[in-house]
Parts: sequence; structure tokens; C-alpha cells
Amino acid sequence: MRTVTLSHGQDCFRFSVPTVAAWKDVADYLVPKLKPGDIVTLSGPLGAGKTTFVQILSKEFGVKREPQSPTFALMRSYPITKKGKIKRIVHIDAYRIEHERELLALDLDEELADGKSVLVIEWPERISAWLLRHAGRVYALSIETK
Repeated sequence: MRTVTLSHGQDCFRFSVPTVAAWKDVADYLVPKLKPGDIVTLSGPLGAGKTTFVQILSKEFGVKREPQSPTFALMRSYPITKKGKIKRIVHIDAYRIEHERELLALDLDEELADGKSVLVIEWPERISAWLLRHAGRVYALSIETK
């Protein structure tokens, strides 16, 4: 059983995610709210379902290939096939980032500025200072497992 808390600005919502299929409820709630330049952060322990959620979120956007964990690549990009302003999901795994200066090579600010992408970041606590500069754009999902 997982409890997911979704925070954005003053808003805070909780979802019960007892099965993999239940992640769709979270994605269905989030997809219509997202716009280009937004950031979705995923916090939770190993095995909490962060990458599974990215896979379901991507499917809701019409991404054709199933996202894989970017743990070793750090970042993977997926084009969106459905009509709309968001044209790409950029999936980042910050678990291996030891210092925020390592983000420079990923050009995340350029990804946000392109006007077409949504960033989805696993392990956001590793890059908290960078995220603080973009706080108004962040939808934070915190996953608790029981």
C-alpha cells in the first residue's frame, strides 16, 4: 500500500495507491494541470513506484515507448504523440548526483525554457537548491509505503 501526497503551491491532495493500476488515478489528476515548463518531483524510498508512475504518466500523455529508469543515463527524453502544448517528457534520476553543479551538463534550465517539455525528477532532495529556484513550477509527489 502506498500513500501519495501531491503538493503544488498551497494545494495538497492525498491518493491511496494499493495497486500498480491505481497510479493511473494520480496521473489522471495531474495530466490536465501540467503545462510546458512544469516540474514533477517524485520522492520516496527505493521500490516505492517512482519509475512506475513515470511510465503511467507517460502513457497518459501518449508516449509510445515505455520509459526506463534513467539511473545510469541520468536523463531520458520521451516525445509525446497526443496533441497539446507539451511535446516531451524529460525523465531525470538525481540519485547519483553528488553536487548540484553536475546539473549543468544536463541543461535542465534550457529544457524548461524550450516551451515544450515537462521535467519529471526522481530523488529531488539531491537537487533541492536548483528546484527552489523553480518552486512555482513544481508539483511534488511524496510516496510513503506501508
